[in-house]
Amino acid sequence: MIIDCAHYQDGRRREEGAVPLTEAAARCGQGGFVWLGLFEPGEEELCQVRDTFGLHELAVEEVEFGEISIFLAPTFVITVRQGVASELRGARQRLEHRPELLAAGSSSALWAILDQVVDDYAPVVAGLEHDIDQIEATVFSGAAAPTERIYSLRREATDFYRAVHPLLAVVTTIERATEALQLQPYVRDVRDHLLLINEEVAAQRDLLGTVLEANMAVISVEQNKISVQQNATVEQLTILATVFLPLTFVTGFFGQNFGWLVRHQDSLAAFVIYGIGGLVVPLALLTLWFRLRTPHTSTAAARR
Repeated sequence: MIIDCAHYQDGRRREEGAVPLTEAAARCGQGGFVWLGLFEPGEEELCQVRDTFGLHELAVEEVEFGEISIFLAPTFVITVRQGVASELRGARQRLEHRPELLAAGSSSALWAILDQVVDDYAPVVAGLEHDIDQIEATVFSGAAAPTERIYSLRREATDFYRAVHPLLAVVTTIERATEALQLQPYVRDVRDHLLLINEEVAAQRDLLGTVLEANMAVISVEQNKISVQQNATVEQLTILATVFLPLTFVTGFFGQNFGWLVRHQDSLAAFVIYGIGGLVVPLALLTLWFRLRTPHTSTAAARR
């Protein structure tokens, strides 16, 4: 879809409304330049623009989702937006209010587009920073954050970095190409902003890597705590079962219906010696064994 098509000459827009495509192509030889803006054009519309302005076939095929493709010539500028790319209406209006820059030719449109795109990066950086701060506060407070969320943020930061970093070389080349024009200070300002954003995104990506490692450490600590609690529970149950083991033995032994056992174990002394003693002596031995075992275990743990 054609958003706008205008002919600029002598630092101003010649018509208020959009210029028809064929007429715009004819005006390319009349001085000034034509700025044609497209948003998610269909294949038929792209072919028409290609044939009208003589674009290379491969250049049109390289249009990808979520990008702005710019076709620049001394007499025209064609922008093709796909997906959620930056809205360029503001860039066009801002440039139209700067006739001294507009008079520099089609390069001024390229500067306006780059300036708009780089300015639109700022909210993205701020949004990532806000999300990272929340995740970081959660992790470093000792609580585990959703690992999937951290991976998602890191992927977003990496994709953002891949979009920003290659533009540095492009803007640097444009800055050198506009050395003889009054646009160079403005292009240099765009490069400075882009360099700052590139550094911020790289730092965010590295920080998310650190946060991910810290989160894995927090998860590991929590798992260790759960394991220690489970081991302590098992140990307590084992001690309880061990304490009841002598009682079970005594009860089972004296509960046998053998005549010699029943006839000879009928006095109080026999009950105290065999019954109570059968419980006290094993319990005393168990207590002694636990006391001897505890320092040894602590020493072994300290050595590890």
